[in-house]
Amino acid sequence: MTPDTDVDYELLYRDEDEIIDGVHSVNTFDSNGTDTMVFLHIQKTGGTTLGTRLVNHIEHHKCIKVPETKRWQCLRPLANAPRTPEPKQMNVPHTWLFSRYSTGWLCGLHADWTELQGCVDEKLDEIAGKKDRNLLYITNLRNATMRFISEWKHVQRGATWSGSTLTCGGEQHTNLTTQCFDGPDWTNVTLADFTACNHNLAFNRQTRMIADLNEIDCYKHLGDLTHIPENIERKMLESAKKNLVKMRWFGLIEFQLASKELFEYAFQPLRFDIEFEKWDDTHSSAAIQDIPQKLIDEIARLNHLDAELYAFARDLPIGFRHFLTLIDLSFFP
Repeated sequence: MTPDTDVDYELLYRDEDEIIDGVHSVNTFDSNGTDTMVFLHIQKTGGTTLGTRLVNHIEHHKCIKVPETKRWQCLRPLANAPRTPEPKQMNVPHTWLFSRYSTGWLCGLHADWTELQGCVDEKLDEIAGKKDRNLLYITNLRNATMRFISEWKHVQRGATWSGSTLTCGGEQHTNLTTQCFDGPDWTNVTLADFTACNHNLAFNRQTRMIADLNEIDCYKHLGDLTHIPENIERKMLESAKKNLVKMRWFGLIEFQLASKELFEYAFQPLRFDIEFEKWDDTHSSAAIQDIPQKLIDEIARLNHLDAELYAFARDLPIGFRHFLTLIDLSFFP
């Protein structure tokens, strides 16, 4: 039995245009009020898939495609804003979603927790005017080793994310994104070389992006990401855990069914109109077959903070381990 079976959605949804949020539910998402979903999109954690689902596949909250762009207008259902089939502006007032596909990268390419905290309200004020908002953060997490290998494959094909600002403490640290290679990108890099660069931002990316880096003097101690002082590692990990708990929802891409059910429970009355299928890890799984065990062990060691954060997330009492027992015990690896 899932937690949202006590909500009568026929009563909640009167028609296509008027949506009444489940204000008497345990957890609600007031899409017509001040609630605003903020998606912290970490590289290679299924964020593109989730982002597409958010703008295209939530019942009664379908966003409006902006022609000739990769943007959608996600207007609050009852907002007094123009609702035309072909909007001319990408960023309009009354959005209920702050994400890559709705507002765009307003706080920087793949902005992290530190950047979003100092940016989202300001950017939304510029778009919609100064007003109170209840920002509700969400993110996706992934198995640490598989995520690292997936990022390597992506970089091998030419990705750099060199446009990331890495803003912290009032300064941008963009130079850190290209320290591992000469030239425009790192195309055709081997996994051994990818792992050997101690400036590689792929190491423990999830932990670093969810932590409040102001608590560790920003990037002062992160010059060598393979030899971070132990006390700094602990502070960063504890900060990431604390912020993860603050989030209204997070998904684990290896557990698609549980992620969907938890989302719909945390954001009642929102419901997806598609099923979440088992995550296809074909590329990373195929790649790992040819990787020497010694290198896999080294990757696991170097990403130990992400592994610990993932285990913490799965074992949260109100999170996945509890919820999986309500759905299907076979989900446990």
